[in-house]
Amino acid sequence: MSQRILSTSSFHRHGRVSRCLCGMMFALFVPACGGEANAPAAALPAFSKGDKPLAEPPMYAVGGFHIDLPKETLAPGEEREVCYLLPLDITGPSRIVGGGYVTVGQGMHHGNITSRPKTGEGIRMCPEEEPGTLGGPAGDIIDGGAVLFGSSTQVIGTEWQSFPAGMGFPVRENQEIVARMHYLNTSSEPLEVAPKYEWYTIDESRVEHLMGPFIWVLSGFKIPPKSEYTGIGGCRIPPGMNVVNVLPHVHQLGTRFTGEFMGGPLDGQLFLDSPGYSTEGVIVQYRPAIDLSQGEGARFSCTWQNTFDKTIEEGIGDNEMCMLFGYGYPYEQTYSAFATGPENCIALALPSLD
Repeated sequence: MSQRILSTSSFHRHGRVSRCLCGMMFALFVPACGGEANAPAAALPAFSKGDKPLAEPPMYAVGGFHIDLPKETLAPGEEREVCYLLPLDITGPSRIVGGGYVTVGQGMHHGNITSRPKTGEGIRMCPEEEPGTLGGPAGDIIDGGAVLFGSSTQVIGTEWQSFPAGMGFPVRENQEIVARMHYLNTSSEPLEVAPKYEWYTIDESRVEHLMGPFIWVLSGFKIPPKSEYTGIGGCRIPPGMNVVNVLPHVHQLGTRFTGEFMGGPLDGQLFLDSPGYSTEGVIVQYRPAIDLSQGEGARFSCTWQNTFDKTIEEGIGDNEMCMLFGYGYPYEQTYSAFATGPENCIALALPSLD
């Protein structure tokens, strides 16, 4: 497997990046934001209005797989992070995923489900990772795994992550599932949480667009006490990437998440304007997909209203995150972005499927 790395604000400069830096690019659930600026004011163009994915199995489904996570009991106000390894047992002839869903009650802050090369049998806890080594979702993806599911913050009920007909992402053979779960009991009573996930594979002969996952992250923000703050990141991306599904991720102080074209005749034109934190689900699907070739890349922002008498930084608990992850096509032209400001960015392509 090989990767293409595009450094800083220009995609004409290529170079080598350490495995650790690549990890930052694919750390789908690392806290992030940075760079203060005024929030974009452009209106959503008619051609790019997104909707929720269809809450139903994809067309041409021929099989699938599922997991039921072990039950966890949370005390009132308790926050817990757990990680499980589970078998990836696909039924049917296909390894192209066309959609799936999670069903969960109260208590799941969010869940990050990936695949990675198989390391054992049965359901078991993830081993501790050695300090200074690349791990987490970053390592999974760089080692040839897939992003199977990411959920909205504090979602309750059933949330779908499905794709338009003829679209799906690949899952390699000899893989296992990694479920990195962030639980938070915001109630005054103990509760039990046990998420269930289901995926559908589709007929490979019907696949028109093979998709890949991406994550756009901003890093290094500090939100002053009792104030509103907007962080902006921007990244120039090579032509060819089409955005299909996106999932903004912020915590409870988040009030807005935007995505817009960067450069070109559509510079500043919004294709995403999300309310930020919402328990109703914030996954957006574009039909047709957003063609980033209409600009030179993408700019994205998070806005927070800090109600605390303290500075808020990146992290869990009272702290915040700012990231956008999703799926695009074609696979080999889908880029992630790690930004520290409106013009500072590193873009990273997915590992080759060869």
